[in-house]
Amino acid sequence: MSGTIWLIAEDETDKTIIEAILRAKKVTVRVESVRMAGKTGGISRLAAQLEKLIETTLKIKKPKDCIAVLYDADEAKDPQRLHQQKIAATCQTYKVKAILVHQTIESWLLADSGVCQWLKQKLQNWDEESDPKHKLDSLLKDNKKHRLSSGGRQAVIEHLKGDGDAYSPSMKVALKHLKDAPCLLIIGGGRRALRRR
Repeated sequence: MSGTIWLIAEDETDKTIIEAILRAKKVTVRVESVRMAGKTGGISRLAAQLEKLIETTLKIKKPKDCIAVLYDADEAKDPQRLHQQKIAATCQTYKVKAILVHQTIESWLLADSGVCQWLKQKLQNWDEESDPKHKLDSLLKDNKKHRLSSGGRQAVIEHLKGDGDAYSPSMKVALKHLKDAPCLLIIGGGRRALRRR
């Protein structure tokens, strides 16, 4: 039986994306969001609350569960990377898996062949591009008359093939961090899918 990934992230919509990617890779695991106090979102809020969030989660997690912290390296929000450094240090102190997304998690979606085919977009690495979230929103608007904020994100998720780690180094590293976690139960070659690239 698989455990649970207790996901601490800047944005609660990240949970939906992580679940969809793992499902596309045939990885069976329950993902639970650990909510920040107050309004959600923001690297500064995550950095400020992370230690308390981890401590609270450690009290309720089971032995086969794991905690993962997902955060963006979006330098526009934090050019000196002070918040990212604090998050990384806190994760290291508590021996929690830190998953860094270069720029924003939309870079992982844009690296997926199913999403790119659906949006008529060339496959490429979006990890170092300046604003993948804006690019994905523009592609949705231009090609599908959707917006990320109004149902577009779900439409994108429905087209995921789960192969974005072939083009996204940050996604490849994130999956490598998770592949041996005690909370994962791999079905139908999923462990191989996590290792093959």
